[in-house]
Formats: sequence, structure tokens, C-alpha cells
Amino acid sequence: MVGIEEGVATRRHQERAREVFTGRKVASLSATELECAHRAGYEPDGEYLIGRDPREMTREELEAMGHEPMSPLEAIRAKCLDCAGSTHEVRCCVALACPSWPFRTGTNPWRTVSEGRREAGRRLAALRAVRSWGPRSDLAASDGNARSGVE
Repeated sequence: MVGIEEGVATRRHQERAREVFTGRKVASLSATELECAHRAGYEPDGEYLIGRDPREMTREELEAMGHEPMSPLEAIRAKCLDCAGSTHEVRCCVALACPSWPFRTGTNPWRTVSEGRREAGRRLAALRAVRSWGPRSDLAASDGNARSGVE
């Protein structure tokens, strides 16, 4: 099949559906197939198709290809999940030479956070937890103080 499969459930299958143009020669494609390849993220480069430059694509084009906005760490985590197949396998990954290995859990191990910053994060998380509980009769008296951060 040429083009993008419709109704594919997983990210891995969507990626494989787009790969049908990989290795195809430009001369072997009809105008319709070339347009379909362009929508799938390919462009001609001499004799073969190559991936388009994402810096020159619109957000709508990227989303039409199946990509969703995410941070670089989220993208690395998604690729690790695609490679390993499950969160448990990502956690147990032994591909130590992989450049993504330190980032596989979705965190940057090279970024240091001061203890003061960690404590501020803990206070913010506690405040958000109090706000998410909403007003309750047994907390009615202290609810206003907890929401404002005053104790």
C-alpha cells in the first residue's frame, strides 16, 4: 500500500505507515504518490525522497502527520517507550551506550536543582493538593488560610 494507512491505533504503526516511501526513487512515483509523500513528510532530494525539514513545516502539517506538541524530554521518553515496548522495560533498559539512556525516564539527570528550589516545589505541590480537595465541612475553618498560603 502506498500512502498513510487510516485508522491505525498505535504510534509505532503510524510511523511504519509513513515509512512506505522510504527508499523509493522520485522517478518511480506518480504525481499523486508524490503529493501523498509530501503530506507524509517527504521531499525529493535528487534521485530519492528524504525527510522534510520540520523547521520549514507548519504546525498543521506536523499534526496532520500524527505528531503532537511535546517537550524534547517527552519526545525522548516516547521514543524509549516505542523501542522498549513498556514502561517497565524502559526502566530496566540496558542499552547503556544509547544517547537517550540517561533521559529515558523523562528527566534530565544533568540538571541540578537546589534544595531550596525542591522545597519551593514541595510547598507548591502541597498548595495545589489543598486546592484540588475543594471546600469540605471539616476543613471549612482552615480552608481559607490554606488556600492563601497563610498558616
